[in-house]
Amino acid sequence: MIETTKKEEDKKLKAALYIRVSTTGQDDEEHFGPEVQLERGQNYCKSQGFELEESHIYKDTISGSTHPEKRTGLTQLLKDAEQKEFDVVLVYKIDRLARNLKVFLGIIEHFEALKVIFRSVTEPIDTSTPVGQMVMQILAMFAQFERGMIRERTLGGKLQAAKQGNFVTGVATYGYRVDKTTKRLVIEPEQAKIVKKLFHWAVDEKLPLREIEKRMNQLKVSAPYVAKYKKRKTLDYWHKRTIGRILTNETYTGNFFYRKYKRPFNNLTSITDKRMLRPKEDWIPMETQPIITREMFEAAKTQLLKNRELARRNQKRDYMYAKLIYCGVCGYKMFSGYQPPTKKWPMAGGRYYHGTYHNDKPIGTSKRCKWCPVYAESRLEPIWECLKEILKNPKNMFDPLEKYIYREESPENVKERLEQIAVELSSVQIRQSRVDDLYINGQIDKEKYSEHSNSNGAEEKKLNDEANRLRQSLLTKKEKAEREVAIGKAYEKVKVRLDDVSYEEKMEIVRLFVERITLYAKEDYASVVFRFPSSTETATIKLGSKVSEEKEGFPLVLNIKTMTLAARQAEILRANPLMYFPRTLV
Repeated sequence: MIETTKKEEDKKLKAALYIRVSTTGQDDEEHFGPEVQLERGQNYCKSQGFELEESHIYKDTISGSTHPEKRTGLTQLLKDAEQKEFDVVLVYKIDRLARNLKVFLGIIEHFEALKVIFRSVTEPIDTSTPVGQMVMQILAMFAQFERGMIRERTLGGKLQAAKQGNFVTGVATYGYRVDKTTKRLVIEPEQAKIVKKLFHWAVDEKLPLREIEKRMNQLKVSAPYVAKYKKRKTLDYWHKRTIGRILTNETYTGNFFYRKYKRPFNNLTSITDKRMLRPKEDWIPMETQPIITREMFEAAKTQLLKNRELARRNQKRDYMYAKLIYCGVCGYKMFSGYQPPTKKWPMAGGRYYHGTYHNDKPIGTSKRCKWCPVYAESRLEPIWECLKEILKNPKNMFDPLEKYIYREESPENVKERLEQIAVELSSVQIRQSRVDDLYINGQIDKEKYSEHSNSNGAEEKKLNDEANRLRQSLLTKKEKAEREVAIGKAYEKVKVRLDDVSYEEKMEIVRLFVERITLYAKEDYASVVFRFPSSTETATIKLGSKVSEEKEGFPLVLNIKTMTLAARQAEILRANPLMYFPRTLV
């Protein structure tokens, strides 16, 4: 350690005082707060003849195990030490500098290199001797040990309190407040309204986070405060991450788990990546008053995943059915492309969808299906026309439009088939659960996990689509009427501009209602899953019990005729008749 020479003792040494408390709550503590540390530090400087300037008093409100780079006060102290602004660094106790032995020794070594003396106000240790150095290190080890014990006691207390149903995660979840008597979450009515509105915008209006952020700030709604800044003036601005945190918080469903996810919680990534889950035996079930339904929460999660997939960051051109079309034979997603028209063929070209090659291994045979070739977007126009007819007159949902509907069947023994589908879905879910467990336990890699998950997901979607189509034949007259009214009331504004819309507006409306398109190119028809809202907030009507049980709104599955290649060629011919008969020009 650094020895003080006779010459150094004769002159007045400049001192720096470092003050640290772990939380804002300790600011008011009488026995260990910053005021106590400051007073004892000043008194020590007077007794030792040190000069302590106001600018050389540094303070942090943070854990002692935190790395120095993340402590603003300590970081500034180290910078000033390098500039030789003082000769001695004082702390109230050694554990104020650090509660981690490695961090503590690193800081001390840095002081030694700068020839800066380190002193503890309440622990008179002569660090110039080997014994003093050893004692200092022992005290640092005890500080780390004490931190571990505090953490263990705190965690144990939290776990016990959580098992009793108490809210133990600090600041109350937005939309709730902590009841001081019961220690449980209770709904904060005004905030709960905002939470419902956010879910409504995300699920029913399918707004991306950036649009919700913009809308919230335009409405000048007060944003949730961050605990550590609650005593400061903030910008009161809603950020996308804040909104995403709300839309991915299971607390709002009324049933959630404490210690379900590993820290730090990363919104959508945490709830979709199985590796972010703790073992199920660590989960502690919690209950509170629900603000939204579990179905609404799952719908929001699904929509956020879609928004991520449909993000237009790197997209040069808009495509009406991008990310929605799948091949009906091989099950793979079809991709979008663009062929510019030429002078010779001004009506040809345009947007199209195509399949691609899929290999499970770097070397292997192609899995591309021969029936997912290039398919012009113009040939899918009947999907838009059919959707438009349904929105104009909701009765068209149940009275098939002969012009558009293809191969609509009324299968026999519908209930029996629905029971079979339920068994098959259960089997798929069990397989997926096993895959999840293997992935969480590190027994399969991410590539293998994705392969199995995609296969199970495709099968599940196919079964659900079939089940939804079959259920349509079982709806009662009352339920059909309720659905018609729901669409009519909720989408009055949309219907007004259906006949005169831009391509971008058509794309937005399609994305609002179309869930998935399975294209059967050989037969020239598409199985389209439409999704209409069932939330009473959107529809302004309470739907029937069977309808309200369906997740993410009620679906409608229709097989729609697409334009054949011959019809498309005839359309081009009608627009350019002379191009097919060059001899007539002679």
